[in-house]
Amino acid sequence: MDHKTCSSSIVVPAADRIDSQESQSEKLRQQALHNVVLACQRAAALALVTYIFAATAWRARREPWDLEFIVFAYTALAGLLLCLRRAEQLTPASPAGERRRLQAAVWALSTALSCAFAYRVSLVMPAALVVLVWCMTSFVVLFGFYLLVVLCKDPEQYHSVDDIDCDAAGNHGMPLIKKIRPTDEIV
Repeated sequence: MDHKTCSSSIVVPAADRIDSQESQSEKLRQQALHNVVLACQRAAALALVTYIFAATAWRARREPWDLEFIVFAYTALAGLLLCLRRAEQLTPASPAGERRRLQAAVWALSTALSCAFAYRVSLVMPAALVVLVWCMTSFVVLFGFYLLVVLCKDPEQYHSVDDIDCDAAGNHGMPLIKKIRPTDEIV
């Protein structure tokens, strides 16, 4: 009887390893499928924006100022998306200088786009609305500068929410913030 128990205890871990390997390979297949779907979505979005750019540029081909605006908007938007994509790939261990350069580039490109669109809109509006459009644009630009350049000087500031002590934040031993387990953060 001990022999059967011993052999069954040896077989169970092997079965667990096979299940674990199958589970791991299933997770890898799901991740690969997820990556393919994301790549297809990005390619479709890029194709759509490029088509809209080409169609708009074709219609504006006889108006140099309109064509210049369209080309500027497309290139600035592409640059902004590239900077944002690069910023998403940064880790907490990334150099602070690179993070600051990306923040400045994002702010500069978004400011340029905001001002360009405000200018184009102000060309067809009455004077009172032009003032309102430029006031709103100025607010967005200054607030963006404050958030991206002035406020976020410390790279660890992005992760400061993780350092909140839940027990100290609550009343009577009841935490206000419930931290999730590290295994749940992956999902």
